[in-house]
This record gives sequence, structure tokens and C-alpha cells, in this order.
Amino acid sequence: MRILFYIILALNMIMTISCTTISHHKIPDQDTNHLYKIAYNKLLQNNYTEAIQDLLYLKNLYLFEPCPQQIYLDLIYAYYKSNDLTSANNCINHFLNVYPNHKNLDYVLYIHGIINMHLDRNNPFPLLIKHLYTCWFNHNPIHANIAFHSFSKLIQNYPNSQYAPDSYKRLIFLKNRIAYYKLAIIKFYDKKNAYISVITRSEEMLRYFPDTQATYQALHYMRRAYQNIHLIDQANIINQIITENQ
Repeated sequence: MRILFYIILALNMIMTISCTTISHHKIPDQDTNHLYKIAYNKLLQNNYTEAIQDLLYLKNLYLFEPCPQQIYLDLIYAYYKSNDLTSANNCINHFLNVYPNHKNLDYVLYIHGIINMHLDRNNPFPLLIKHLYTCWFNHNPIHANIAFHSFSKLIQNYPNSQYAPDSYKRLIFLKNRIAYYKLAIIKFYDKKNAYISVITRSEEMLRYFPDTQATYQALHYMRRAYQNIHLIDQANIINQIITENQ
């Protein structure tokens, strides 16, 4: 009987502790609203480090129910302004997966594009490239492609958005940035005398980046590649295109 008594007592203690823990984490709505106002005021005061801490604390209060979407939007902004671009990017990717039809999705796509443009320029690999006296756009444009996709989606789905005009300008820049990377690959194959690869890559540029300066430069490599494999008719066609676009 004594053993049974201690077992029952232990079970009651466990249940009491469990209930206490759950009730401790259940914060009334008015308290969470107050905490959010504190975090938001820190954002307004450019105190991004503390704002992030407060917003993360608020987010963790919603482990077992949907987190208010505004908390994610504020986190994205705070991470971006504090230059924690990787965390901002991760937060955006989560938001896009969970809230694909959010009313402020044009803003999320816009900031996603800007962040990935920064990541493209701040990639550690270009630092090595700079020491080698080579252009920064010669590295793989992974983030540039992501930015291009985000801005394209914004313009396509939200043509009247306040972010559309600037997104269009950034698309032009990104198109040229990606095209110059493609040109760098063509130059590499040209040095290796891989003429078929030069032609294939140049055709790809004509298809996807027809109105860029990089594509015009690629035509010269394409013409020479045709000449080197003795396809003179094709070389003459490319030469005519070059002449007409001088």
C-alpha cells in the first residue's frame, strides 16, 4: 500500500508540473499585443537587434498554433535592416511556402529580390575574384537568378504594385548581369577550342538574352566557332546579324 501511495503521489506531481508548464506558456492576447507593440517600437527606433529578439520570442509563443503573419513580415524587415541577409532569406522562403496568397506578397517578393541581389554582390567567392583582377559577375549567379525570378513574378502578378517600377529596372540590370556570366562561359570554351559548346551557349543567349550587350559580344565568338568548324554559311549569317546590329 505504501508503494502504491508513492506511485500515485508521483503521478499527481507530474500532472501538476505539466499543467503548470502549459499554463505558463499560455499568455493572454492582451499581453502578446503589448509585447508586439514594444518590438514594433524598437523597429521604429532602428533598434533591430533587440527587435529581432522580441519578435523571435513572440514567434516561439505560437508553437502550437499559427503565428501572426505580421511577426514574420517584421522579422524579414528587421533581418534585412540589420544586414543578416541569410536569416532574412530563410524567413522569406518560409513565408512564401506558408502564405503564398498573402495580401502583401508583392512586398515580400520585392524584398526577396533585393536581398538576393545583395547576396549576389556579397558572395565570398567574388572577393577572391577581385584579387585575381577579374569581374565580379563571372561567379555563378545563383542569387541573381533567384532575384530575377522574384522580380519577374512581382511584375507578372502585381503589375500595379508600388514596387513594380523599381523591380522592372532591377530586372534589366539582372538580365545583363546573368548574360555577362553566360558570356564568361563562352569565352572559357573558346579558349579551350570547344567550338560546339561556344555555338550552343551563344544560341542560348540569343534565345533568352537577345537585347543585351553581352549577347552581341557572344556573336563574335559564335561566328569564329562556325569558321573554325568550316560552316561558312552559318558564319556568314552570324556576321550579317553582327553588321545589322552595330
